[in-house]
Amino acid sequence: MRRMCAAFLALMGMTLSAQDINGGVFTGLSLPVGDLQDKSGSGTNQFFGTHVGGHLDFTLTPHHEVRAQLSYHDLPGSDWANGFFTIQNDFKILQVGADWVYHFQNPRQGWYSIAGASINSIKNDSTYYSTSQSGKLGIRGGGGYTFNKLFSLEGTLNQIFVDQNGSNGFGFDTATWVQVSAVFRFGR
Repeated sequence: MRRMCAAFLALMGMTLSAQDINGGVFTGLSLPVGDLQDKSGSGTNQFFGTHVGGHLDFTLTPHHEVRAQLSYHDLPGSDWANGFFTIQNDFKILQVGADWVYHFQNPRQGWYSIAGASINSIKNDSTYYSTSQSGKLGIRGGGGYTFNKLFSLEGTLNQIFVDQNGSNGFGFDTATWVQVSAVFRFGR
């Protein structure tokens, strides 16, 4: 039993020492869709937002990679006419997550796919009130293209499951947006 445990630990040590760790930053557009954009009186009523973030890539094999990511999204709103009043909803999202990245060719060039999960803090600074929700589960999926070892373009569809009703409710139950990013990598 001891030999089996020692062999397992030695194998895990070789696997971890062979692992390639790199990092980088990304920025681009966050485009709200669905209720986050067009739910009357609750959404942004605006098509464009921005984001910035950072990531650590753990290359497991030439095709498989795990990515830890942290991002901040700013989704400004424009006015909704609501009877005698106008209302504006500005959403801010802080996202911490992990993605499984599959490279079809290799990590330094070519197409790749993304599937991930995240924990999110989302805040609505509205004209007359402010609401926020933390610890909300999110999922995402998409793909990208790596042009060289330092630069990629990627797009993902993101969705956070939020509370619709209650004192901190947003008026809808999912916040969904498309994220288009320029990705800059270091250390490959």
